[in-house]
Amino acid sequence: MVSTALTPGPGGGLCVCVLLIVCVGVCVAFNLDTSFPLLKTGGDGSLFGLSVALHQDLKTDYEKHQRLLVGAPREKAEPDVPANRTGGVYSCPITVDQSDCSRMKLIDPSESNMWLGVSVASQGRPGGRVLVSLCSHWLISL
Repeated sequence: MVSTALTPGPGGGLCVCVLLIVCVGVCVAFNLDTSFPLLKTGGDGSLFGLSVALHQDLKTDYEKHQRLLVGAPREKAEPDVPANRTGGVYSCPITVDQSDCSRMKLIDPSESNMWLGVSVASQGRPGGRVLVSLCSHWLISL
């Protein structure tokens, strides 16, 4: 006796083709611009670029509304901060200059290893809010 449960019936080949086209379409839906990549650099060991978000800032010039928000959770603390590594978030204009990012003043950190900027998100509308998280695992005592 031959089982016909896996044998495609009429139109079965069409279903397989449609399924393959949909799967391939989903797999290639994310595009990176390899011809003109946008490169930004951060400090050594800072994990610069661990998190990235596109944000529209209405407080800057019209040409510079679009900004990249880049997290660097292992960034060294600023010179006037008594901690070693606090992490940081950078605001980068969309330009070809690799070193034109500026550190954002978000909080007044006093703790080391805060991992500020481990995740960065934009509200998604022009002038919307920015969400930056930090890991406070050093505050937990068992």
